[in-house]
Amino acid sequence: LRFPEVLQKILDDLFLHTLCDYIYELATTFTEFYDSCYCVEKDRQTGEVLKVNMWRLLLCKAVAAVMAKGFDILGIKPVQRM
Repeated sequence: LRFPEVLQKILDDLFLHTLCDYIYELATTFTEFYDSCYCVEKDRQTGEVLKVNMWRLLLCKAVAAVMAKGFDILGIKPVQRM
């Protein structure tokens, strides 16, 4: 996820826009992932859960944690739902 490298670059050059660019890139990439890869697969007719991909769920959790930390550094309070 390159987050530690981005934070180090910000510490070196003191440009916070680097973090903004990184978060935007992460959000864009995650949206593409989320649209094409299902974390929980359900039966279309019954809605019953057929398969849960734990690795994908862990990736979602990692992205959420990185974005939350990035928002915290920037002083932005994220919304809980859209």
